[in-house]
Amino acid sequence: MNRLFLLLPLLGQLLWAASCSSGRADGEQSTSNERKSAPTPVMVTTAPATIKTFYHELLCNGTVEAGQMAKITFEAQGVIESIPITNGQLVKQGQLLAQLNSTEQQMALERAHNALQRAKVEMRHVLLGYSDTSNLPPQVMHTARIQSGLAEAELQVREREHNLSKTVIKSPFAGRVVSLQAKPHNPTSSYEYLCQIVDEQSLRVSFSVLESELHMATLGTEVEVHPFSNQNLRVKGKITEINRMVDKNGMVSVIANLTDGNHDIIPGMNVRVLVRKALPNQLVIPVDGLARRQNRDVVFVMRDSLAYWQYVTLGPRNTQDVVITEGLNEGDRAIVKGNATIGHEAWVRE
Repeated sequence: MNRLFLLLPLLGQLLWAASCSSGRADGEQSTSNERKSAPTPVMVTTAPATIKTFYHELLCNGTVEAGQMAKITFEAQGVIESIPITNGQLVKQGQLLAQLNSTEQQMALERAHNALQRAKVEMRHVLLGYSDTSNLPPQVMHTARIQSGLAEAELQVREREHNLSKTVIKSPFAGRVVSLQAKPHNPTSSYEYLCQIVDEQSLRVSFSVLESELHMATLGTEVEVHPFSNQNLRVKGKITEINRMVDKNGMVSVIANLTDGNHDIIPGMNVRVLVRKALPNQLVIPVDGLARRQNRDVVFVMRDSLAYWQYVTLGPRNTQDVVITEGLNEGDRAIVKGNATIGHEAWVRE
């Protein structure tokens, strides 16, 4: 009996310890379940829908041309004495490009001067019967000039002077020498032309657009040009010519003058042309804010840590932005990152 009384307090302590241990385990399990069931917010980035000028873009391929280019030919035949220029050299207007041997032309000019002097002497003989030659009627003077040969002699002098001037070849305008073919001490008949002069300050780009895209390419529309050889180079320009005729391929030829002088852009270069037409007062969001749900265009808008999907109607888009014509208001925070997997009323955090 005494042994039973001794065991009862010990049994009570064991039961109390077991109940405490059981209660702590249940509480910890409940807390863990609550943590597992709590939703985790999706981290997103937003951008406000803003009203601004939107640039509708059209990408085309084109070729750089020189707005002013001259092929320098040999107007006189003979032997080339000197060519004081090289390929790629910049020249000024009127600068000497080549000198031909002019001996024959100079001798012809001297003969013409001699004939002119003889004609003047003959003219005085024709007018000997007139006491006052200063007041002769115009018809009489005209007849006397023809009879004496003076008119023909003067014409011959001008012709020989012109032929002599052709032996000196000068640049018609300032530019750069390209495609230099001729060599000194060779006859001019050996070459099709001397060289070409290109005005690099008047470069332009020629490209074509589809007839359905012609509304994008209007006179004065800005363009951005970058060569295939250097994707980081950007040169601006404006459309100045439109050949309003659709060819057999459904294309319309367009010319844009380059307004930025850049020595890395040269004639013949293949380039990409980005036509940028300004559309003012458009509701715009970044193009990354678009998503597709149920085969419709959707933009997720963040309000009070929740993402609400909004069906939208789209206008034109470019590489960065898109115009929203219906479905959003100015100032709405469009989700532009993290919108690929979320649904309506998803818990999100900026």
